[in-house]
Amino acid sequence: MNKMLQGLLGLNLASFERGLWMGPIELGSAAVRSFRATQAFENPKVHRSLRKIPLVNLGEILGKRAPTIQITARQYEMGMLPSEEAFALIAILVAEDPKSVLEIGTFMGHTTEAIAENLLNGIVHTVDLPEGFSSETSPASSLPKDDFHLISQRIVGREYKGKPCEKRIVQHFADTATWDFREAGSPTFFFIDGSHTYEYCRNDSEKCFSLCRGKGTFLWHDCDIAHPGIVKLLSEWKNKGRSVVRIRGSSLAYWRGT
Repeated sequence: MNKMLQGLLGLNLASFERGLWMGPIELGSAAVRSFRATQAFENPKVHRSLRKIPLVNLGEILGKRAPTIQITARQYEMGMLPSEEAFALIAILVAEDPKSVLEIGTFMGHTTEAIAENLLNGIVHTVDLPEGFSSETSPASSLPKDDFHLISQRIVGREYKGKPCEKRIVQHFADTATWDFREAGSPTFFFIDGSHTYEYCRNDSEKCFSLCRGKGTFLWHDCDIAHPGIVKLLSEWKNKGRSVVRIRGSSLAYWRGT
């Protein structure tokens, strides 16, 4: 089904409101997202795939480890990691204590800051699209993206800039479809929260896997029914014998290769 028809079928009050606020291009993008989200909720294949990824409690991942973490309580804003998910991510991070982290998708930098604040002896590499990027400037040859409404609102790294933790952060501006991941050095902990299409999730995940030669800790955001591309990629990883799990009470997925 072509994108124009998807947009027409996805028109609703929310997409109209976003269009009035941000213009006709965003109206179309919001309507397409609405259509695809509805299709995902109604798609039994997505439901079955998601159920095949086991749910575990955070405590099952941590085991006997009891990490002490630092989390800043703040009002939620669109695009940031909810507090309960940030808690789980940072708990695993501190328990693993990596020397180098790669985050795909900086956005405002809420999660970047939290990682750096809890990793006093490590370095955080984080990558986001170049500043000034828009749907109009996206090359036709690029992988299909989503979340253009968030891309247009971002102030990359706003939350960590000017703070002491900034000295432990390396900001990269690039499209991960063409970025040389070796610029991030040798990370062993990966948080993948960039574009949520299947193509980007596969690209980002496999390149991170190659970077650490399969010996790293991986966490993905938005492994849920509303993001079928992520569910599809992680189902493929499970079929390859990688024991991906979902963390109960969150949309985070986790895998650790040894």
